[in-house]
Amino acid sequence: MRTDFEDDLLAFVQTELKKMHVEVSSRDVTECALLFLKLQRRSPVPVPRRTERSDVFSVPPNLQSGFDDLCLAILEGRPLFPYLSRSTLCANKSDGLLDDWGILHFHLGSELLANGLVKGTQVVAFGLVHHDCVYFLDTQPHGSGHSDVWVREELIHIVEKNWPTLLPSNGRTLTPDTLTTEQRADCRRKSVNVTVTKQSGEVIFPPGGGVMCDGTAINDFMQLQKIYAQFDWARKMCERREQWICDTVGIGSKDFRVHIGFASSQLYLYEKNSGVRIEFANLK
Repeated sequence: MRTDFEDDLLAFVQTELKKMHVEVSSRDVTECALLFLKLQRRSPVPVPRRTERSDVFSVPPNLQSGFDDLCLAILEGRPLFPYLSRSTLCANKSDGLLDDWGILHFHLGSELLANGLVKGTQVVAFGLVHHDCVYFLDTQPHGSGHSDVWVREELIHIVEKNWPTLLPSNGRTLTPDTLTTEQRADCRRKSVNVTVTKQSGEVIFPPGGGVMCDGTAINDFMQLQKIYAQFDWARKMCERREQWICDTVGIGSKDFRVHIGFASSQLYLYEKNSGVRIEFANLK
């Protein structure tokens, strides 16, 4: 019985990236998997969510129709990709605001363009996307002349005032990084993690998880390490329960390969020819 779970992962992420119309030439499983995890995180899974708005959230009248369309898409569980950053699926770009503070921005156009995106708007809505709710923080202009909008600590303060449980809390005292918006933006460009200070005075690590020195989001790296750890466990279980797997698959003593599959963030084993699927819970 043979296994090559890393090859299975590579085939899976390459297929998913093609669905996103993202072409990659690399066959490095870690590189491709991290890219997939990044793009997946930047484009939330389309499931029905409720919406909440902060006490300072307001929409310019000329963008109300677009915002209403966005809210309807959220409530109905439709893909939010049309409203997201214009560079959401750019393989060589990251979202510093998302990586650092966990905040996405949404365009509020009401016209759907040929590329599948709504028409971009200068004023965008900032929000936190959780599994069951999108929390809208504020609307602000972005683009030329508004480069500091991505690093304003006021966004964190809005979260703190309206939904304090959405922010982490530290068990020890940290020295605050007192930075101007220009200095904070420079730190993001250089993949340097810095703290953020709540209005209460508590200093916290980046609520979005932060980045590694090469710009990889820490959340993506940790998720991939969890997958690799599951691979190691599955290999050991395959060795320990080889005869049971052979009997379950019905191959007998023939040489065969056990593949690993991915469904709704859950891993499972399967044998391609027989189609027999083995859940991880049954390996214990």
